[in-house]
Amino acid sequence: MSANVSLSETFDQWRVKTNELLVITQTDGSSNFIKLTNTTNSTSNTTGSIISTGGIGISKSMVIGENLNVHGNIHANGNITADGSITLGDAATDNIVFNADINSSIIPNTNGSFEIGNSTQYWSNGFFESVKLTAATDLGMTALEIDANDADQAALTIDGEQTTVAVMRIDADALTTNSAAIFSDDSPSTSTRNSVQVLQANTSALAATSLHVQSDGGITGMTLDKNFTDVNAATVTGLHVDFDRTADSGTANFTDIGIDLDVTASGEGVTISTGLDIDVVGSIGGTSTAVGLDVTVGSADTNYVAKFSGGGIMIKEQANADTDIAAYGQLWVKSDTPNTLQFTDDSGVDQAVASNGRSIALSLVFN
Repeated sequence: MSANVSLSETFDQWRVKTNELLVITQTDGSSNFIKLTNTTNSTSNTTGSIISTGGIGISKSMVIGENLNVHGNIHANGNITADGSITLGDAATDNIVFNADINSSIIPNTNGSFEIGNSTQYWSNGFFESVKLTAATDLGMTALEIDANDADQAALTIDGEQTTVAVMRIDADALTTNSAAIFSDDSPSTSTRNSVQVLQANTSALAATSLHVQSDGGITGMTLDKNFTDVNAATVTGLHVDFDRTADSGTANFTDIGIDLDVTASGEGVTISTGLDIDVVGSIGGTSTAVGLDVTVGSADTNYVAKFSGGGIMIKEQANADTDIAAYGQLWVKSDTPNTLQFTDDSGVDQAVASNGRSIALSLVFN
């Protein structure tokens, strides 16, 4: 149904209704368009050029020249595209629910200005193929901090399947007074545990080295600083090496070395090379015994407590350095005179020195 209606002020019933230009009560509708020249803007659902107390169904596109304000929900059966900025929610009680996958990158508008989560609201799990952290020079905080409070779960687990590259690497190229890595165990628990544990657990890895330390600079390759202050009786060990080799079967020849010390030194000036420097000081209180070297061997077809080659053995009396004895060859105790030390002097003549029951210390010099 369509009709052309001419309105004028001669019709009093239309003239007094200045806010209603047209009222349609026909259910058949009209095939013509409706054009309004009124420019009244809408500030609510009861203002504007078109006011409807019912819903509006539109089967074609809609173009709005200015703002769109919806007091209820918005539902789109198709895609939603916005060319400008989008603000979602106006309070912390509002929330956004994603039922779809995100098919794009998420890039912050300003570098280093926004956060994901906060100190009281955490994300549960994050799954990433790669994480790259770049801390600005003026960040003023730790680049990566892990605060693990679950007592029966590991704080960090790395399951690496690498074959020719390191599973984990720390490069510290600007250190001045601190360390590249620090492991601090400050737990007061008296239970037996290892503060740091290195496990090379596959018996088939015959050429693997459990721990390799390389020091190309500095005057000390490795320092073990062991301190113990407990007053209870205990056996305290500075360094414990437990070397065991077991073979179920076979007759192969083995050379087992508990500690292999190889010292090579070179210099243009005067060089003193010491293979092993032992300095033992006993307790100043109570009754103490200081032992510089305690060696026990046994359970072999042939047993040697000590075996030296390539150099002489120098023996110094404990109390008087003026009576030092310099040996140049073999040193032994004769079976018929067990209290006499035998040695060969620089002329190749056998000499005998009585110890007279005095305590002597043994200093080894390797050439």
